[in-house]
Amino acid sequence: MSGNYQQEDDYDHINNTLIYSSTNIPGPGCNKIDFDSCPNHKCTCTDLCKISTCNCIGDTYNYDTLHRIISPNRFINECNEYCACITCQNRVVQLGPRIGLRITACKKGYGLYTDISIQKGQFICEYAGEIIDLSEAQKRTQLDSDNYIFVLNEHFFNHMKTTVIDNTYIGNIGRYINHSCQPNCVVVPVRVNSFIPRLAIFAIIDIGVGEEITYHYGVGNNSSTESSLSKTKCLCSSTNCKGYLPSKTGLF
Repeated sequence: MSGNYQQEDDYDHINNTLIYSSTNIPGPGCNKIDFDSCPNHKCTCTDLCKISTCNCIGDTYNYDTLHRIISPNRFINECNEYCACITCQNRVVQLGPRIGLRITACKKGYGLYTDISIQKGQFICEYAGEIIDLSEAQKRTQLDSDNYIFVLNEHFFNHMKTTVIDNTYIGNIGRYINHSCQPNCVVVPVRVNSFIPRLAIFAIIDIGVGEEITYHYGVGNNSSTESSLSKTKCLCSSTNCKGYLPSKTGLF
C-alpha cells in the first residue's frame, strides 16, 4: 500500500463534545447479527489475489494495482480477517483514511480539505457513526432536524437493504464533508468484516492540493427536481448549483 494512507485513523473532531469513532458502532435498532457476522466468503490466496482464484473479488477487480476503485457502481467485498492473504489490492477501505486531510472553518461552517493531491478513484475516508434503524432515525429527526443521518438503500435482485448511519454525536471526519451539486467524490458501500457495509468515500475526479472534499447528498447524485430539494440554501457555488440542498423527505 502506498504511503498516502494510514493504518490507524489518527484524525479527531475539532469539537470535544462529540465522540470520535474511526468506524461504525452498533446503536439503537442495529441488527447485531448482521453487524457481528462476517460475509461468508474468504479466499485462500497467499500472495496477490487474482480473479481466477479469489472468492472475494468476483469476476472483476474492485481496485487497480494502485488501489484506485475501478467502478463505484458494483457490489464490493474486500478480503477480510478470515482470508489467507495479508496484503493484496483488494484491501483498501479497511486500511484507514488518507493522510493530509484537514478540517477547516468555511462559509458552510466546517469542511474537509486535502493538503495533498488525490487521484481519481482513490479512497478518502469513511462516513462512520452509529448504525441505527429507520424507526430510531425518525425519532432523532423529529427531535433534531439538524442531524448527520445517512440513509443508504441498496437494491438487490429480489429485495432492498437499508443501512442507516448517524454521525451526529458519534463518528469520524466524514461528518465534515459538505454537499456539492458538482461533487468531486462519491459514497460507495464496501463490505469488509460485516454484512453491514461501510460507507466509503472515493474521488471521482482528480482533486488538487487545498481543495475541499465534497459529495452529493441526494439519492444517486441525481436529486435535482424541485420536489427533491429542501428549504436549506446550498452554498456549494458550483456552476450547476440547484440553489437548495437535497431533501431528506421520504427517507424515513
